[in-house]
Order: sequence, then structure tokens, then C-alpha cells
Amino acid sequence: MAADSGSFDVAVVGTGVVGLAAALGCAQQGLRVALIGPVPRLRVPTPDAPFDPRIYALAGASIGLLETLRVWPKADPDRTQAVARMQIFGDSGGSLSFDAYAATVERLATIVEECELLRVLWLGCGFASALSHVDDSFEALLPGLGAAQVRLAGGKAIEARLVLGADGKHSAVRAAAGVNAIETPHRQTAVVANFACSHPHRGAAHQWFTDEGIVALLPLPGQHVSLVWSAPQDLSAELLALAAAELAARVGARTAGRLGALTRLGQAHGFELHDLRVDHVVAPRLALIGDAAHAVHPLAGQGLNLGLQDVAQLLEVLAAREAWRDPGDLVLLRRHERARAEPVGLMRFTVNSLARLFGARDPAVRWVRNRGLDWVEAAAPLKNLLIRQAIG
Repeated sequence: MAADSGSFDVAVVGTGVVGLAAALGCAQQGLRVALIGPVPRLRVPTPDAPFDPRIYALAGASIGLLETLRVWPKADPDRTQAVARMQIFGDSGGSLSFDAYAATVERLATIVEECELLRVLWLGCGFASALSHVDDSFEALLPGLGAAQVRLAGGKAIEARLVLGADGKHSAVRAAAGVNAIETPHRQTAVVANFACSHPHRGAAHQWFTDEGIVALLPLPGQHVSLVWSAPQDLSAELLALAAAELAARVGARTAGRLGALTRLGQAHGFELHDLRVDHVVAPRLALIGDAAHAVHPLAGQGLNLGLQDVAQLLEVLAAREAWRDPGDLVLLRRHERARAEPVGLMRFTVNSLARLFGARDPAVRWVRNRGLDWVEAAAPLKNLLIRQAIG
């Protein structure tokens, strides 16, 4: 899968989940693809391997893309967990539950580790004859009339009719293209850690809106859960400094012991949270996807899902293009941009509104938000609509 300098239909910069999915999908359409970036961190799948600190809740639409790419069947079923129910608790008595069975869907989401997604996608890339891997770093981008030139840190240059920037929220491709990005800090850090729990989770995800931030426990295979605590920065520093037993006790107290005694597995990690929006996600010979194009608050767990749906939409546009249009045609790329504007904008508005609503300290606002959870709980049709929107 190695490649030297040359000419390609598509150059994908970034070897994360979104970049691998985009590269594999383009190659499966018969496009000549250069995948630029280091070999992703891979782990040999064994039943007793520690859980990855990065855990994702994949929506049905994201699973659908992975099935289309023919990699999802390769995922180890012992390392995935179906979410059958979600319970949300307000900070003053309100609550809301979503149930897959009541909504007549198989599951609300599927929990999977980042390293497992990387493994199956990298395996798929290895079988794609039209895909070449370039183990080098992006340095510069020079758009041209018929192709763009991608210059690499090692001195090589690659020409491609379309460049996909999938290199994350600090995208070098985006900066090189001169695309303006507005990054707004949430002034929160996501504290993530995995725990063994003494009570079975029964496939339920839990989320608490509290005066110390948003706390979520996501089910993992067996009696294990993954914590995502979006905490104010001073509190997050305190949480990350706690010993394993102290953090487990703190999380247990904050979640009212709902899953019994907790035992931390591995290290806790902190990730600063920012909202990211860009002026435009396409330019001549260029499209930004995933975190290079947008970042939203993780309270709904939709960040990776948005990125994978960027890939799905782009692949749909490329597959339906007129025979005389090449993959980097700006008219074609603007079709993709228009199609993604509404879903991304709606998700950003929703999660940012919820974050602001539950971050407000006013007693009247607190009463309204908690009663709002109860009102939605009592409206079965609205609940089912929300579920179907979330699962794609």
C-alpha cells in the first residue's frame, strides 16, 4: 500500500477514522487514492485487552456507511456494545428516557472503541488496490486548474484532482488553503476514563446534567462503563489529579451509585472542548471533512457521526457526478457543502442550546429545563421522533 510521488484522483490527508473511511470509499469507487499520514495506532484484538479511552457511540447511519465499506463485519463483536436504552437526569428532579424497544428500533447506538474502528478500516484499506499509503506529513497545498499539488514534509509532492482535509480540528490543510476557522472554547474539559461496575448496566447509557457539568456513563461489553464528564476546567484539573479509587468514588457519588461500586481501569484522560466552525468547507480542488470542518459539544455524542456522514454524503455526490466532471470540480463540491450545511448546523444549534440551557444558574431556567425533560418524557410521539433523528 506504499506510494511514492505521483498523480492521483484523490489525496486524503489524515489517517484517523474519518480519513480512512473517506480514502477507502473513494478507492472502492475506482478512484486512485493517496492516503497521507502516519500508520494509525493499531491494537491486536484480544478479549482481555484494556478498553480504549476513546469510545464512540455510533448511530445507525454511521454503521450503515461502515457496512457499505464492507468493514463493519470485521469488527470484533466482543468489543462492541449495543445501547438499548438511555436515561437522562436533570439537575432538579426532571428525567427523560429513550427506549429502543418502545421506539421499535433494534438499538439506539453501538458503542465501539476508536482503535477497533481504526483496525477494521486500515484492514479494508490494505485490500483496496486503488489506494496507496504515503507515510509522510502534509506541508503545503498549491491549487491548480486541473489538479492540486500536495507538498510533503519529506520533500515529495503529489498531484491530485481532489484533496480531502481529514486532519482534525487543528487542520494543517485548512490553514494552508486559507479557510478561516472560528474556534470558541466551551471552557470545559472532557474527563474520560473506563470503569468496572458492580451492577449490570443492561445496555443502558446514562447522562446527568449537574452543577458540575454533564456526566455520562456509556455501556461497554461486560460489566464495564466509559465515563465522559464534561467539567469546568478547574474541576477537571481536580478530577484528573485524583487517585484511581478517589475518582471512582467521586463518579459514583455524582451518579448516585446507579451502577454500584466503580473500579477505574487504566488512566483518566482530559480533552479540552471547543466549538469549531469554518467559513466554508470546500474550495477549488479541496473539501474539509470531520473535525477539520466542524466540532460540536460532545454531550450528544455526535462528533464522529457528523464526520462519517460527511464521508457518506461526499461519496454519494462523487458516485452521482456527471461523467465529464472530475472529482475536484467545484460545482460538485458545492453540492456536498449544501447537503451538509443543514444537518451540521442543526446539530450545532441543538447541542450548544442544551449546553447553555443546562449551564444557566437562574432558578427559573432550572425549573423550565427540568420540567421540559418531564414534558418530553410524557410525549411518546415526540420521543420517538427524537430517537429516529438521532439514530439516522
